Formats: sequence, C-alpha cells, structure tokens
Amino acid sequence: MFFADYRQKQIEEDTEMGKVSHRTSRVGEFTAGNKGGMDAGATPQVDAAFHLETEGTGVIARERRHGQPRELFFVWFAAVLTFTGVIMGQLFTSLGLNIWESLFAALLCSISFVALGWVAATGPKGGTVTLTISRAAFGTRGNRVPAFFSWLSAVGWESVTMVLTVWALLSLAQFVGLTAQGTVPTVLALLLTIALTYIVPIMGHATVITMQKWLAIALGVFGIILVIAVFPHVNWHFSPTAKEMAADGVFPTFLLALSVGLITTVYGWINFAADYSRYLPETTSARKIVGWTLLGGGIASMIVMTIGVLLGTYISSTAFSANPVMAIAKAVPAWAAIPFLLVVVIGDITANYLNAYSSGMSFLSMGVPMKRFWAVVLDGTLCTLIALYALFLSPGFVNFFENFLSLNILVIGPWAVIYLIYHHMAGGQYDAAGLMNNGPTGAYWYTNGINWRAMVAFIIGVVGTFWTVNSALWVSPLSKELFGGADLSAYMAPVITGLVYYWLTVKRQTAVKVAKMQ
Repeated sequence: MFFADYRQKQIEEDTEMGKVSHRTSRVGEFTAGNKGGMDAGATPQVDAAFHLETEGTGVIARERRHGQPRELFFVWFAAVLTFTGVIMGQLFTSLGLNIWESLFAALLCSISFVALGWVAATGPKGGTVTLTISRAAFGTRGNRVPAFFSWLSAVGWESVTMVLTVWALLSLAQFVGLTAQGTVPTVLALLLTIALTYIVPIMGHATVITMQKWLAIALGVFGIILVIAVFPHVNWHFSPTAKEMAADGVFPTFLLALSVGLITTVYGWINFAADYSRYLPETTSARKIVGWTLLGGGIASMIVMTIGVLLGTYISSTAFSANPVMAIAKAVPAWAAIPFLLVVVIGDITANYLNAYSSGMSFLSMGVPMKRFWAVVLDGTLCTLIALYALFLSPGFVNFFENFLSLNILVIGPWAVIYLIYHHMAGGQYDAAGLMNNGPTGAYWYTNGINWRAMVAFIIGVVGTFWTVNSALWVSPLSKELFGGADLSAYMAPVITGLVYYWLTVKRQTAVKVAKMQ
C-alpha cells in the first residue's frame, strides 16, 4: 500500500521541523475520560439497549467493544428505505428519463453505498465517530469546518424528514377518518413526530441499533406489499420526448439525474458512517463491514427508488410536487394506501434516528463541551423550528427539499474524499490520544491545529464543485455552455479534491525526503 506508514512519516516530518513531540497511542488505550476528551470526567462507557449511552465522541476502550458487522445491514436498510428514495425515483422520470434509464440510475445509486462502507470501515480503527476521526486529516482546529457543515447537513436532513413524517401522519389520519386539515392536526402530528423521532437517539447507540433491526423487518414487509400494489399500473412504455428532458439530450439528463440521486444516497449518509461501527472490535474485518453496509443500504435504496420510478410512469407530476405523500397514497390501490403510509412514517423515523444521533456527534466534534444527549435535544429544537417553517410558511416543500440538497454536495463531497485518502495513506492507523487532544502536543496539531494541505484541497474542491452545479439555487455557466445542462457536482467533487490533496501530500513527502538527503 502506497504510504502505508504515512502517519509515522508525518510525525517524523513534524519532529524534523521542530513542531511537535508526542507519543503515539493505540486505539483502545485512551478513552473519553482522559484529558482532551469531549465529555468532562471519567464516565464509564455504557452502551446497552434502552439504557442511556454515556459516551460522546471519546475513543471506545478495547474492553467496551462489541457487536458484529452484520448489524450494519439492518442499520442502513432501515435508514435508507425511506420516502426520500421514492421522491428521487419519481424525480428521475420527471427530469425526462425513460423507465429503463431511470432504473439504471437507481442501480448505480445503490452500488454507490460501497463508499459508505469504506467510511464505516474506519470506525473500529479510529474508535470514535466519523467527524472526530476526521481530525486526523484536517487537524484538531481545521476539522471544525467540515464538522460544522456535517452538522448543518444532518440538521437539514433531519428537518426535511420530520416534515415528510408529519405529512404521512396527516395522510394516515385522513384515511382512517380522522381530522387531518388545519393547524391543530398539523401541530399534533408534529408533536407525535418529535416524540417518535428523538426518544431513541437520545437513549443512544445500542438502542438505535436494536430499533433499526426490528423496524427493518417491518419496512421490508411493507415495501414488498407496495411493490406488488404498484406493479400492475406501471406504464412500461413511458418515455418522455427530448423537449421534456431537463438537460440537452439523454446523456446530460442522465448525468443530472444520477448526480442528484448520489447526493441523496451515498453523499447523504457518508459523514455518519463510522458512528455506527465504532463500537466494533478493532480487528473486525473491513471487508465484512463494507459488504454488510453495501447490502443494507444498496438493497433498500434500490427498492425505494424502483417504487418511485414505477410510480413516476403514471402519477401526476403536478400533484406530486404539491404533496408527494398524498399524491402517492391516492395513486396506489386503496388496500395498499395504509401500508404505503406506514412505510413513509416508519422509514422516516428510522432515517431520523441516524440523522438525530449523528447530528449531535458532528456538533460535539466541533469541540463543544456538552453531553451527547443534550446535543441531540438541541438539534431537535432547531429541527422543529425549521419544520415549522416548512409546514406553515414554505410555498412548496419539494422546492425546499431540492434547494437544500443542492448545497450538500459542495462540502460533503470534498470532505469525504480527503477523509478516505488520508485513511488509505495512513494504513488505517490513528493516534487515539491525538484524536482527543485539542492542544499543540497532540498528534494532529499540524500548523496551529490546521493541516493546510487538507484545507487547501478542501477549499479548491468546494470552489471547483461549485462551477459544475446545475440546481434549483444555482446553475453554473459551465453547466449550460460545456456540459449540456448536466450537473457534474457529484462526480467532480471527489475528482478535483482528490487530485489536489494527493498532489499536495506527495509534494510534501518529496520535499521532506530531499531535505533529509541534504
């Protein structure tokens, strides 16, 4: 492996420059209770289902590691089998793709979950959450930038999913004959959504893992019922004309659709991935972690996107834009409406288990001295305010949803590729004490707490990606003039950032070698 001893070389470089002297400690020899941890005080690391998890972003001690990689199948199956995937599948057809092109885009989105598995595989090695492991690449201070945007992204997803849950509850109430119109029913549905969403993530990691397993089974059953209900109504000859395509031709339209799909799948979850694998033993097979993550997320993604594509061949796009939940509930057979609404409610709740839990972790990874469960409570409060805006003030929820998504890729894409390249170059080795140490004696202090190689690559990646976007908020002139209206942000974010970061790292290694030879 190229640069397998990358981290050790960095230590040698910094020592050569007179910047830092420190002792490398292995994962498992350092816990949150030690100096530099996020949670003050030596609190025992409790992680049991339906008991309050006591650990925040500290490194999990070796003796506290537990679990099997197969648990990740249920985590990601339940999280991904949600209504947002149905929306994306329908969006493929509304952008102008025919049924087979849309299904192919859905398949590629499902395969992309292999990248989620790669990030998940860093959890046992780092022993802590994704955005704290990210300190190794960006520096203890520099990491606050991606941690902030990760938190912002998670809060956005949380809020969007809360609104969809409220709409599904109101639609469910209407189907069983209850009052579903007006402010009072909406507020009551929102209060129920808050309760269903936040109790589990407040309890913590083991409770999330347990609930995801139970609810994944229910979602799988309801999902199969829904496919059976939709199948007889599909227009297998659905094929929009060239004038109906969102970009200039089939291929640019396909690239546009796939880019949006990737933003909602792998890019929508990748900054959470290690949060749910960090309790696994350090020796856990990375291949098994990747495999179970790919299977869980990939199969679920294919199911919901396929449902969306099939619905898109005969459902009214106007009705879908106004209220996608009710539009689909009315489009499926009457006997399947309640199972569909249950899929929406349960799926959105399971997705928000992860959104709520991980948004709190990203918040703590910025260095905020707060207990984990209070971070979840804070995020829940902010998301409730955003949901109130979307429910009562936003003129169109789908527009709100698309506008939010268009911003996500600009930062998550560049961050993800730097995170993975660093992990590869470091050979999966992390200094546990360094991840918890905010001061200049830490292993990841770099230059005043910032790894400028990573930060420069990150900034260039953000700017470069910005000029390849075609979204509701911003359409790059390059997209119109050079790309035929295609959105290339999901592809160019890792390419631009990865090349710059790799080049800067190789250049640095070469300069140090030359200096030593002299």
